[in-house]
Amino acid sequence: MSPDELLVVSPEKVAVRAGLTLPLTEEQRETVAEAIGDAFGDVAVYLGMPPLPVTWVQRGARGDGRGEWRLAFDPVIEVLSVVAETGPDGELTGLYTITYRAGLNPQENPVYGKALTRYVRAAAAPEVRRIVQRDAPDTRLIKAASVEGQSVTFEDAGGGAAGSGAAGAPPSLESLKRWKRRGVNQPAGIAPHPLEITWRWPWP
Repeated sequence: MSPDELLVVSPEKVAVRAGLTLPLTEEQRETVAEAIGDAFGDVAVYLGMPPLPVTWVQRGARGDGRGEWRLAFDPVIEVLSVVAETGPDGELTGLYTITYRAGLNPQENPVYGKALTRYVRAAAAPEVRRIVQRDAPDTRLIKAASVEGQSVTFEDAGGGAAGSGAAGAPPSLESLKRWKRRGVNQPAGIAPHPLEITWRWPWP
C-alpha cells in the first residue's frame, strides 16, 4: 500500500468494495464521502488527536525557552513558517504566528495507516450498504477479490457487531487503541493558546 493510499480513503474505493458500479452518481459519491468524513471524525474523537496530518495556523505562539515552540496540537510533524507579530505601534510583540503540520502520520507508520484505512472503509460500509440495497437489492458487499477478478468472496449481509470477530463484522475503534492518547492532558510544554487557531482537515 503506497503512502498516498494510506492518506486517502476515496468514495470510489469504498463503493467498489460494496460492489457499486463506477462511475458513481453525484448523489452516491456525496453520500459515501459524508460517511467517510463521519468515520474520520469518530476516529479523531476516539484518539484525542488528528488521525491524519493537519495544517494548523496558530497565532500568539511563544517559544519555550529551549529553542522550540509552545504549540496547541501534537504530534508535530513539521513547522512550515514562522512570522513575527507586531502590535498596533508596529513594534515586535515577542509573539509569533506559526503554520505547522501535526497529527498521526500514516506515511511514517504504515501499520497505523493500514489499521486506520481498514477501520474507515468498514465504518463507511453501512452507508454504502444502504445505497446498494436501495439501488441494487441483490448486490452484496465484496470482502475479497482476486487481481484477475476470477474469484470473489462476499461478506455475510448480517455481519456482526463491530470488533466481534464474527464473519463480516467490521473492526471497531478499539482496533486503533494502541494509538489513543493516554489521559486527558496535553504533553508537557504543549498547551492550547487562548488566541485564534485555525485549521484545515485533509479528508472529505
